[in-house]
Amino acid sequence: MALPRHTGRSRFSLFLLILASITLLSLDARDFGPVERLKDGMAAVVSPFRSVGDTVFGPVGDAWTSVRNRGELEAENDRLRSQLADLLNERVADANAAQELEELRAMLGLSGTGGYETVVAEVTAGSVSNFDPYVLEIDKGSRDGIRDGMPVIVAEGLVGRIEDARGGSARVRLISDPDVYVGVLVAGTTEVGIVHGTGAGEPLRVTDSIRIQAEVGIGDILVTSGLDRSPYPEGLVVGLVTAVEINEAGLDKQLVVAPTAQLDQLHFVAVVIYDPDATDSAGGTSGGGG
Repeated sequence: MALPRHTGRSRFSLFLLILASITLLSLDARDFGPVERLKDGMAAVVSPFRSVGDTVFGPVGDAWTSVRNRGELEAENDRLRSQLADLLNERVADANAAQELEELRAMLGLSGTGGYETVVAEVTAGSVSNFDPYVLEIDKGSRDGIRDGMPVIVAEGLVGRIEDARGGSARVRLISDPDVYVGVLVAGTTEVGIVHGTGAGEPLRVTDSIRIQAEVGIGDILVTSGLDRSPYPEGLVVGLVTAVEINEAGLDKQLVVAPTAQLDQLHFVAVVIYDPDATDSAGGTSGGGG
């Protein structure tokens, strides 16, 4: 079957176009004058349309470039803000870690424990019950040698006593508990008394046993008395006297005492491995004097 005649003509036309293109390219490469004039003429014809196109579409392109650049700037700002936030968080975390490390170091170098061994523990929870704001939970227990009744301290002073020691944890009854009583000595004197808590965030009080003529004043330090059969070893710092009240009826002085340990900011504590079974165990689970 013969092909249509117009197909042959199309092929011939295509051949001529290709040949003309090759010829023009060859002449252009050799800087042939007529071809250069032809290019200049075509440029002159196209130039007005290019100018109109630039005038019409230039602002659109500029606007698009501006939008794209603004988006890139906003993305970059967001990235920088995120990096800044991460750096700030790292610095806060590092500061907290440094503070806790310093506290831990202080625990390991505790003085005034009477030469008794101590076990450092981390506070894992605050009040374990909404009805008992005077109890902390720690991450050491009976398998670490901790027993009920052992004193709990920080570098600044007495915190409380162990209760409910279990395998890997224990509870600490704070000295702010109104049912906790601790036998104390006014440092540098022979005056002894019993201090007890008055509530969370409230000062301690000594309400008896301090003679009215005793030279006890604001700023004096109270330490555990460590009297015979006491559940606390002697010399553990308890607090500072902040006020002295005269009880004329009882012929004694009552002391208002600020605990030296910050009971609401505890991260690490140390349990003094002191055997309360060798002392007076009549104080019960809440504290006892002495």
